[in-house]
Amino acid sequence: MTKDINYSIEEIDKTAKIVLSLNPSAKIFIFNGEMGSGKTTIIKALIKELGYEGTVSSPTFSLINEYFNGNKIYHFDFYRIKSRNELLDIGIDEYISRNDWCFIEWPSLIADMLPDKYIELNIDVISNDDRKLRINY
Repeated sequence: MTKDINYSIEEIDKTAKIVLSLNPSAKIFIFNGEMGSGKTTIIKALIKELGYEGTVSSPTFSLINEYFNGNKIYHFDFYRIKSRNELLDIGIDEYISRNDWCFIEWPSLIADMLPDKYIELNIDVISNDDRKLRINY
């Protein structure tokens, strides 16, 4: 199924709540969008909505940030990854096979490794503050 949501930064918490309600059994979320489209921003809102109260930051240089709120939450940023072997070296197959929350930016190298239940979010910039989110779930 597909759902489109237009939202502004002021509506991002409400949008995160909607996204998490679409398929409650899915814990893997992949994010597509141009650089600067707001992938990390919506992921921060999703992690906050899951109850994590600490600081959430972009894992651009670390590749993986791990958070814990009673459940493990992983935030991946594969922008700098050049080959699938690099992802296998960090154990991506193990991360996505667990029943932990995974939020993955730039997922193209692992698309065929994803389980059946995942949510794909495609972000388009409408204006400085407004985004269109196309969600496949």
